[in-house]
Parts: sequence; structure tokens; C-alpha cells
Amino acid sequence: MKIKLTTLLLLFISTSLFAQDGWKTFEKDNYSISYPSDWEFSDQNPQPTVAFMLNSPKESQKEDLFRESVNLTIEELSMADYTLDQYTEIALEQVKKQIPSAKMITALPANIGDVEATNIVWSAEVGNGMVLQFNQLFAVKDRIAYVLTFTSTEAEYDIYIEDAAKIISSFKFIK
Repeated sequence: MKIKLTTLLLLFISTSLFAQDGWKTFEKDNYSISYPSDWEFSDQNPQPTVAFMLNSPKESQKEDLFRESVNLTIEELSMADYTLDQYTEIALEQVKKQIPSAKMITALPANIGDVEATNIVWSAEVGNGMVLQFNQLFAVKDRIAYVLTFTSTEAEYDIYIEDAAKIISSFKFIK
């Protein structure tokens, strides 16, 4: 009886730690990601490098007319053998050139499983007084760059960062 109870307890704990009620999982090629079922998934690529986009519930735009989102961009690096640091530096330089108001907030090392990554948080005014905040996770694996980006208004960043962080941390390489 004690073994059955212990087994059930361990099963319950592992299920509650690793499975999230009301979440869906998207799997493609060599990665997977999970997201809340009330977020809207789209793999209709608005740009060639965007693999998918997850939009927060429509209610999120009531106050500011902006839907928070998480997207994944994938860039083949077959012509160059960039390290993670080199790729991240180039990407940030492009951001600074294209968006002069960009302000870096943090840059920290991270991991996606056993793959090294870099987590960058930055913000920028994008017009009409709207300030967006970005939380990006950069990784380079097998000469392919992966960038997961959470985008939010600065005013609602703290409201959505918990779900966004769970979404981003659910990203896994499966091959």
C-alpha cells in the first residue's frame, strides 16, 4: 500500500510539474513549443523567417489596442559559421540601426536543453508614444539561428511575462 501511495504521489507531482492544464503543444521539424489554449497560434508567415506566431487573447488589446505575442524566427547560417555571441551581436547591431530608440535592459546567458542561448530584454518607442518591450532568446544550433521573441507594450509587460516565460521555456529541440 505504501508503494502504491508513493507511486501515485510521484505521478501527481511529475504531472503537475511538467503538464499544464489548458495548454497545447506545437511540434515541427526539430522543435516543439507549448502555449496556453487561449493564445492564438498561426504559422501563416508574415515574413519568410517567421516560423510561427502566438498571439495573446483578444482581451489583451482592450486597453492599448496591442496584442502581446511570442514568435519564432529561424535563419539558416549555412554561408557563415557564426557562434552564438557573434550572431547575437550582429542581430543587436541591426536592431540599434533600425530602431535608434532601442534601449538594452538585460543580457544574460541561458540554455535550451543542452544548447547555449542568450536572453536579451530591450525596449523601444515605436511611434505614437507607444513603447514596446521585447524579451528575446537567441540560440544557434547546427548552423541555424533560432530567436524566440516575446513582444508587449511596456505598460502590460509585467502582466504577460509569466505566461510568455513559460511559453519560451517550453521550447525544446527534439532532434
